[in-house]
Amino acid sequence: MEIFNVFPTTIYVDKMEGHDDYKKNFYEVYHKFDYEENDETNTVSENVGNPLIHQENSLDTLFSEVVSHVKKYTIDVLKYKNIFDYVITKTWLSRSRDYKSIPWHIHACAHISFVYYLNVPPKSHKLKFMNPHFKNSLWFGNKEGKYDHLKMISEHDEVNAETFFIHPPEGHIALFPSTLRHGTEFIDGFVGERLAIVGDITCVLKKEYLQFSTGYINPQYWKIYEG
Repeated sequence: MEIFNVFPTTIYVDKMEGHDDYKKNFYEVYHKFDYEENDETNTVSENVGNPLIHQENSLDTLFSEVVSHVKKYTIDVLKYKNIFDYVITKTWLSRSRDYKSIPWHIHACAHISFVYYLNVPPKSHKLKFMNPHFKNSLWFGNKEGKYDHLKMISEHDEVNAETFFIHPPEGHIALFPSTLRHGTEFIDGFVGERLAIVGDITCVLKKEYLQFSTGYINPQYWKIYEG
């Protein structure tokens, strides 16, 4: 018998080498990006109209290292050619201080998304992903039950899992395809403030590459008309 697990989805986690300095530098400008929490913005600052943390000059080295990880992810892990420049298009805060979680969603306007964990207390919310394929889920919604004798799955693994979660420690970055459905989940016992910088990155072809029929050509060739 041969088993072929096809169509993988690859999530990248690695350490940010300059974390101690990055955290110090960010807390010095935190007040610029702080936001009032309400029903609309309780876990992210994206909706308050200031998704521009990457424009802060004092954080240039932070975002340069983010892009170095994105380059490793695309070239070394996903095996793309070295033909891209990387454009950080949006950055905002993901913050948790209580039981509220971020519901399932995607980032439809980018290629790669990142989460950089600035402050992670014990039992912080976990980052969860939804299996985008589901073909091994022979019965949707019928695999689990409250009691063992009502559970269809005897053992959860990468073949039958519908969801997957990671718990990156402070000072680490997670990268994943922006169209991969993801969210967060509260863990009992969490106290404090989990704080992360989240961002979207668009891969654009380097300016010398104009022969590809797909992908974004370099923005230096774009001509923008006001709407």
